[in-house]
Amino acid sequence: MKIEERERLCLQLLKRLPQEFVLIGGYATSSFEFPRFSVDLDLVIKGKHAAKFSEILKREGFKLAKEVGNLYDFYKGKMMRFEKKVDTLPVSVDLFVDMVQARQTEAAYSFDYLRKNSEVMRVVGSGVKDYAEARVANREMLVALKINSMRMADQRDIIVLCNGPIDVGKIIGHLQRTPKEKILKHIDLLVATLEKIESKDAIKGVFGIPDRVYQRMMDKAKREILFIRKGLTKEE
Repeated sequence: MKIEERERLCLQLLKRLPQEFVLIGGYATSSFEFPRFSVDLDLVIKGKHAAKFSEILKREGFKLAKEVGNLYDFYKGKMMRFEKKVDTLPVSVDLFVDMVQARQTEAAYSFDYLRKNSEVMRVVGSGVKDYAEARVANREMLVALKINSMRMADQRDIIVLCNGPIDVGKIIGHLQRTPKEKILKHIDLLVATLEKIESKDAIKGVFGIPDRVYQRMMDKAKREILFIRKGLTKEE
């Protein structure tokens, strides 16, 4: 199937690329308890490795589709998007050079910061029997990144990431560099999603979660998110 071919391509690419990156995004989430389908790789790399990664991606049939520079004055980072078609459907690789920045809050995290908060994990697919070993932003770092973005896909990822053992204090530490009012607004948005009955089908469908697990997962996610909110506002 085309979906499985695209997912297999992402996993094979993770095996072929030099292990000089930190994986974030959907495939990073898939290295924890509940894998979900994705056809996008999000990699944070050092600037000195950008040319090497670009050449490898081009040899693998990817083309540079977009490049944005000077994302954040302090780190001088940039983003490069490479795309390849499987039949007529795209697979993309986003290289975040030297840092990653959340467009919604403008919070930025350097490659070195992300690497310090990462671990080597087994990255799996949702539809193919394959995996890759890769350095992935750890659970707390991923939650912080996704709270900064808080798109619907990020909300779903946060919910499943909170299902496992999590250090709320570390997440609060990662969020200290972000505008508090924006982060609190994002957290309130997630709490509202957790309380909506209609959220059930979307979350269960994406991750294949059975009914017996769903409510326990939602309750734990809400508890952890409210702990994060309390920690961010305790000095007010």
